[in-house]
Order: sequence, then structure tokens, then C-alpha cells
Amino acid sequence: MRGRAVAATAALVVSTLAWVAPPLAAQQQCAPPADKVNQAAGWSLQRLAPERVWGFSRGESTVVAVVGTGVSAASPALAGAVRPGQNLAGAGSADNDCSGRDTFIAGVAAARPMPGTGFTGIAPGAQILPIRVTNDASEVDPGRLAAGIRQAADSGARVIAVTVGTPVAAPDLRAAVTYALSHDALVVAAADADAGQDGVPYPAGFPEALAVAGIDEQGSPTKSAVRPSLVAPGKNVVGIGPAGAGHLIASAGGIGVGFVAGAAALVRDYHRDLSPAEVRHRLESTADHPSTALPDPQRGFGVVNPHAAATTVLPAESGEQAMPVQAPNVQLPPIPVVDPLPGTVALVVAIAASAAALIGPIAAALIRRARKRGWRSAWNAPDS
Repeated sequence: MRGRAVAATAALVVSTLAWVAPPLAAQQQCAPPADKVNQAAGWSLQRLAPERVWGFSRGESTVVAVVGTGVSAASPALAGAVRPGQNLAGAGSADNDCSGRDTFIAGVAAARPMPGTGFTGIAPGAQILPIRVTNDASEVDPGRLAAGIRQAADSGARVIAVTVGTPVAAPDLRAAVTYALSHDALVVAAADADAGQDGVPYPAGFPEALAVAGIDEQGSPTKSAVRPSLVAPGKNVVGIGPAGAGHLIASAGGIGVGFVAGAAALVRDYHRDLSPAEVRHRLESTADHPSTALPDPQRGFGVVNPHAAATTVLPAESGEQAMPVQAPNVQLPPIPVVDPLPGTVALVVAIAASAAALIGPIAAALIRRARKRGWRSAWNAPDS
């Protein structure tokens, strides 16, 4: 009976990833270890193919802050990658995660390869800095969230993945995003409907943040409460748990943030002199664009493309000059069309007349001589 209860709990976590940490009085009901190994990489990694860029960058020089409920350093796939971080929601460090929610998202961004499975993070060399701002993803204080973003920027994170949101568009929260940008940190935030509970999720709702929503295997966007800048896999995604060497398969808002944060880590490692605005431009301009006008209301600039984001040569960065504006077309007067036939006929007639004038006297002389010989051949004519 106990085994069935544990299995049921695991199934709930796997199927929904509504990873809300339980109340403090019931912290013993944490997510069970992920023990089942998924040998396949999953459709999300097949779709994004981050391994194509690992010859150039694995994100080694980049620190990715995960602002939310904490990240577990006990997960084998993140061994040695998780820093102690900061806990703004209570005592202790932030490198533990009861619900497993942010550990899953951090693994999507930076999980290390493990034997027996094809799953890995987008930037498997990046470091994770957990910033806990809440113990319950459904209850987020705007002021504490703002403080978490500032703390992440002050701690040296160059990419800040905000996995939770609030429906309150607090001025200090927007100021925190601006503060992070001014301290060389790109803020990537969840735009999915459940990230902000019943309203627009902030900071994703601020234009300064790079808002990310999810897509399914067919590329259809999941429900988003704000127009996203980019989309990334967010349904039936393979990931890791807070403990155990196995995997979970989850669907929920915020997962796409991990993919985009990982791609941003690759870009920041490979192009270390780019500003956050230039990194964002790279991610948006190299995405797999939808066939509609950009940005699309549901897909933004399209599906993030880690390889293209890191390796594409952009004219604005390479010093190439933009193509000059073409001068207006000069309207020349029309050239009259002349029919050459009459001239040709006249020339032929003139040549024929000249030839007749030249040949006529010769022919007349020859005829007179032939008559004198009685029309006999000149070879047989008697000597005169």
C-alpha cells in the first residue's frame, strides 16, 4: 500500500510538474527521488540539438542564477555545478529543493551528461546559482522577488532565469530587472499562464525581461498570459529530480525558461564581450521563426536555436556595413526601334547594280569575239 502511494505521488509530479512546495508544516512530503533512468534524450533535445554547438562552447564561463524555490545540489546530474546561493525566504542555503521544480528547470539548462542516458542540459558546463525567494511557487512576494533578482546580479550571474512570477507589476520589481541589465545580466522569465497564477506574470510582463513560453512536440504553443519573445519545449520534457540518478517527464510553465537560459549561457560563454541586449538580439534573430509577422502573438520570434544563437555571424557584430539605400532609377528616353530590312534591301540592290555595271561590258566584248569565231571555241580557232 505504501509503495502504491509513493508511485501515485511520483506520477503526479511527473505528469503535471505543478511543483509547489508543500506548507512548512508538511515539508516531509517532498518529491520522491527520480530512480527510473530514461535512456532517450527526449524530443526536446532532438528538436534543439545543443550538441552541435558544444565544440565551440559548453557554457563553462557562465553562471546561471535560478530565482525561485531553490535548486538541489544532491542531484547527481548537477554534482559540482550548484553553488550554495542565497535563501531570501528563510534560514539556510538555497541548494536544496523539496518540490523539485527548480531542480528540473536547472537541469534543463545545465545538467551534466550521465552514463546510460542521452539526456543532458543545453549548457552542460554552466554553473547554477540558486536564489530562493519563496517556498511555494504559487505565493510569490514581489518585493522578495525583486530582491532575488538584484542578489543574482550582484553575485555575478550573467543569466538570470526567473522561474516564478507574480501578478503584481511592482515598480521595484521592474527596477530590479533594469538593475540586472545594467550589471551585465540577462533576465529570462516565464511567460506561461501558471507562472503568474491568475494574471500577467511579472517580471515576464515587463519589456526589459526576455519572456519565454512553452511549445509541445508538434510546435503548438502552450497557454501564455503575455506575448513571449521566444518559445521552447514545455510539454512532456525529460528532466532530473532533486535526488536520484533517474529522470522525470514533466509538463508545466517555466520549463522553457531553462532551455533559453541554457542557450543564453552558451552565447555568453562564446561571445564574452556582448551586452545583455546583444545576447537577447542574438537569441531572437537566430530563432526558428514562425511563418507569420514577427513577433508572433503566441510564439514571439520563434523557437530558440542554441547552435544558431552561438555560431551565426551577425553583420551588426562583425563590423559589416549595411547595404546602402539604392539610388532612384533614372528614367532614360526610349530608344527608337529601326527596322533594318529596308536598308538591307537597298544595299543588296546597290551591290547587284554595281556588279551588273562591271560585268556588262566584259560580257558584251566576249560575245562579239565569239561571233567573229563563228561561235567556235577559242582553243580550236585558226590563227588569224
